[in-house]
Amino acid sequence: MAQSRSLLSFLMPLPAPRPATVHRFLRRLQSTSAQSRVTEDPNLVASRTAPKSYPPPSLKSQPRPKESRASHRTSQPTRIKNYPDQQVLHRTGARTEPTEPLPETQCAPQLPYFVTRTPSNELPIYQFHRAGGNKKLTRIRKIDGNLEALRDAVQSEFKLKKEECTINSLTRQVIVKGHVKQEIEAFLQARRF
Repeated sequence: MAQSRSLLSFLMPLPAPRPATVHRFLRRLQSTSAQSRVTEDPNLVASRTAPKSYPPPSLKSQPRPKESRASHRTSQPTRIKNYPDQQVLHRTGARTEPTEPLPETQCAPQLPYFVTRTPSNELPIYQFHRAGGNKKLTRIRKIDGNLEALRDAVQSEFKLKKEECTINSLTRQVIVKGHVKQEIEAFLQARRF
C-alpha cells in the first residue's frame, strides 16, 4: 500500500510556482531576446530587406572569361639538345624500313610463346622509369609459354646485350632496356600477335 501511495503522489499535479519566481524567469527571457537583436549582423538584415531589383545593372559584375590553367610552357615546342659526347638512350619512333611478311612457321600459333592482348585489344607493352627517371625500361606482360624464347627473339631482333633484356620469372614479364615500345609492338605485330 505504501508503494502505491508513493506512485500516486508522483502523478498528482504540482501547485503553481510563486509569483517572485515567475517574474525573475520572465525578466531573464526579455533580457536575452534584447541582446540577440543587437548582435544580429547588419549586412544580413540589409540583404533581407533589399528590393528584388537590387543591385542595379550598373553594379553587376561581368563574368570573367575562362582562362586555361595549363602551363604556358607547353605552347612552345621543346628543343632536343644533342651533345656529341652523349648518345640517345631511347629510340623515338618505329623502324621506317619496309618489312616483308614472315613465313607461317615464325608466326603466332607455331611459336613457343604467346602474348595475350589486353581487354581493350592492345598489346601489353608498357614503358616505365627507375632511378628517378634516369633508367628507362620497357615491359612486355601477359606472356604464356616459353619466356626465354621471347627474350632470345627480342635480343636477336634488336641486337641487345644479355643484360639489356631480362626476365622476371615471378611476374612472367620480359623487361627491355630503353623505351622501345613502338619497335616491340611492330615486332609482335609482324608475328601476328
